[in-house]
Amino acid sequence: MTNTVTIFKQYCAAKIASRCNDVSVEHKKQLVDELKNSPLRQVVQAWSVLDFYTYTHLHAEGYERYFGWPDAEMTSEKILEIVHPDDQEAFAKLYYLVLEGLLAMPVPVKSIGHFCISYRIQTAQGNYVRVLETNNIIESDESTNTPLICLSQMSRIDFGTPNEKVYYYFVITDKDGSVEIMSEYLKQYNPVVNVFSENELKIVRLMMQGKTSQEIADTIFLSKHTIDKYRKNLLEKTGSANSASLILHMQSVGVV
Repeated sequence: MTNTVTIFKQYCAAKIASRCNDVSVEHKKQLVDELKNSPLRQVVQAWSVLDFYTYTHLHAEGYERYFGWPDAEMTSEKILEIVHPDDQEAFAKLYYLVLEGLLAMPVPVKSIGHFCISYRIQTAQGNYVRVLETNNIIESDESTNTPLICLSQMSRIDFGTPNEKVYYYFVITDKDGSVEIMSEYLKQYNPVVNVFSENELKIVRLMMQGKTSQEIADTIFLSKHTIDKYRKNLLEKTGSANSASLILHMQSVGVV
């Protein structure tokens, strides 16, 4: 995975560091300190803060307790190194495409949504476990909409089988074509795109309750025509034949 680390470092230097100024050391420390004092430690198993500008980790904790790796060793290189060999290519490609999508956004990318990816990592004991990693951009450059600092939260999960490889979803704020932009990039990974707006998730959850389009429209204060359009788009983007298969798909990737 050494080559992948080098490629990502070169990518961040060329695409991120070249187009904006770095965040000050004081502000980086403030962000980490705020996270340390937040409820984060009580709700996730492991978490880290990645600085895209230098492609280095500002902080990592929880990895020793839950996966056996000393927190001090959780560098960018180490995290990529422990990804299952069969998952490494997909893991790297998805992160690359997400960064490309974020860099193409015409809107601020700080807190634009969360990118979730499930893959397998090796524990210090040598066995592989499946994890779900949720990534949020917690700092960006306002003038260029460049992502600068990312919070990654990792938890071991029980759903999915050990033989499954990498899957993902991205829940993103629907503004100025953001859903479509990210979807176009992630189609390069798979034509079935798991990029969803909050409204789409609300609609699927209400569908799971057995509500009709009119009932959904009344609940979230949109027209029935708009709900029908959302449902049609959801079927197309996920390659689902009907509502039942759509719900199964959404459940299979863990988004609902």
